[in-house]
Amino acid sequence: MAKITPIDVIKGISGKYGGNSNDYFATNKSSNKIHLAKYANPYTGPSTEKQMAQREKFAARQMVVSAWLNANKPSEANGANGTAAYQWAQKTKKSMALSSVTQVLYRHLDEDNKLVLPDAAGGTVEPPSTGGGTDENPEEEGGAVGE
Repeated sequence: MAKITPIDVIKGISGKYGGNSNDYFATNKSSNKIHLAKYANPYTGPSTEKQMAQREKFAARQMVVSAWLNANKPSEANGANGTAAYQWAQKTKKSMALSSVTQVLYRHLDEDNKLVLPDAAGGTVEPPSTGGGTDENPEEEGGAVGE
């Protein structure tokens, strides 16, 4: 297992520091401080079966969420505020203090990667490979909701 050693505190940025380095920025949510961390002896071997399975699961879930966002986000066809289901997701994002609509959608994915939204938001959405990623939402929820 890699050992992480804090090096410095830097506010306002996060991610990998340098393209070919083992330096990363890590955010501490409770203090809102970002620490520069350096991996010592990172693992460089092949991925385990569990890691590969997790990557496949994430890719499948991401495909469903991306298809839903593409079908419902603001566009010429969906209007300046997107579909009613997208507006519901925006309201939910704000009420749950999440940083993106994607996080709302991940919370509503079941084990079969079906997006199961509450009835007010558009019901069940099948994975794109079996049909869709769109929803037919007959109800409009009140005014416009911005990002």
